[in-house]
Amino acid sequence: MKKLLFTLLLLTIPINLYAQKSDLIVGNWVFTKALNENIDEAGLAFMKAEVIGKWKFEFKSDGKFNTYMMGQKANGEWKLLSEANILVLNGVEGGPQEFKILKTSKNELALRLGLGEFLLTRIKQ
Repeated sequence: MKKLLFTLLLLTIPINLYAQKSDLIVGNWVFTKALNENIDEAGLAFMKAEVIGKWKFEFKSDGKFNTYMMGQKANGEWKLLSEANILVLNGVEGGPQEFKILKTSKNELALRLGLGEFLLTRIKQ
């Protein structure tokens, strides 16, 4: 009996960790900062004009998302690969996009897409 209870306990820990990480992602987010230190002036100007404060996400608990970027609205599905700290978005132009999660907390989400690293801040509603 003790072995059965121990096995059940071990199985519920990963499920709970996944649910907690997913809960941290659900909500409304906006890109607030480029974290790369080696961005040239042209790249930084583009980021400020098109991304920072303008690229927004709404991650829903049912695995769907809405986004507004560069004057375009898009939607699709998201999933969390918690063992690899990867956020996968399907429905964004160019096929699935994989964001490496660098940091996640109640109000901040740091992501890497390719060579770009970004800080998103939760939008209070």
